[in-house]
Amino acid sequence: MRPLLRPLLRPLLRPRPALQFGLIAIVVVSACVGTELTAPLADVPCASTPGSGVSVSENAGLSTWAVLPRSTDICITQTPDSHFVYRHSTVPAVARLFLFLPGTLATARDSRLILVQAARTGYHSIGLMYPNEQSLAVLCAARPSACFGDTRFEILTGQGTSAAVSVDRANSIENRVVRLLQLMRTVEPAGNWGQFLVGDSAPAWDKISVAGHEQGGGFALFIAQRHVVARATAYSSFGDALATGGGLAPWVTRAYATPITRVFGVISTFDEVISPSAALAAWTAIGLGSALVDIDITAMPYGTAQRFITAVTPLNGFTTRYPNHSVLTVDFNTPVRQGLPALAGVWQAVSFPRP
Repeated sequence: MRPLLRPLLRPLLRPRPALQFGLIAIVVVSACVGTELTAPLADVPCASTPGSGVSVSENAGLSTWAVLPRSTDICITQTPDSHFVYRHSTVPAVARLFLFLPGTLATARDSRLILVQAARTGYHSIGLMYPNEQSLAVLCAARPSACFGDTRFEILTGQGTSAAVSVDRANSIENRVVRLLQLMRTVEPAGNWGQFLVGDSAPAWDKISVAGHEQGGGFALFIAQRHVVARATAYSSFGDALATGGGLAPWVTRAYATPITRVFGVISTFDEVISPSAALAAWTAIGLGSALVDIDITAMPYGTAQRFITAVTPLNGFTTRYPNHSVLTVDFNTPVRQGLPALAGVWQAVSFPRP
């Protein structure tokens, strides 16, 4: 799907949040030198332009940055929507980063409530944009089952492992995370953003709690398989399924580098896109145990439970296509009660608890 179609298609497929955030966009024009797909990040011959394409606001200690991906690396040419970054200067920091990946065609702008809540808990918080214009089900339709894992690997690393996408190193999730952290280290030295980098060329995954909605939730699981992360949470997701009745994509049940006790799944009872029964079965196959917590009737703490379900009523349920699918993390559908998101408790319990 061409990037220019995104603004036309997104309203049909994803709700837009009611709140808007002003962004000053400065376009940087430059030629990018070609790089090998497997080149280390330090060798990518592209540069950032600190301050260009970055806007910042502050409210009662909560700092918010909207950052154009191209302002972190001029060779990022795909999925240009802004990353959103949060840090609360008056809350004791926990030396953890909450990294959130939105679903298909969604943007970081769409899921700011969960990012703000993570910052209010003491986490550094990032909503990251990445190549998410098409679902894996569409990309891998009529292709071998290995397509799902190969495609996720290419989007994550930029290595040319899939015929279904074309994502180079600069546009990969890994590069976007590294370049954004490098930029934040420059624009906010007091934030100590460099603590989430290893050798200035890779994310310090063991200090990162990664989560995502739908396709982004699949990437949270995929990353947790390959790296030891602080936590991984799949919201409205269990990875990838093959065609109807075909079971799970092969990568979903492979061994995890992350201790499986740090992996969690949350879904709505009425999810219109992801079958709750399929999600529960997949989470069990992954190893998340058999305990299921109904967060509507169960008070915190949740003990060792890793699978969660809710029937919370979506906000704006009659004005969006899939409100229950989006209710867990998309601002337009996530209910807020007395100024606090209704799901704030489960968010903190599974994705950004204080140590």
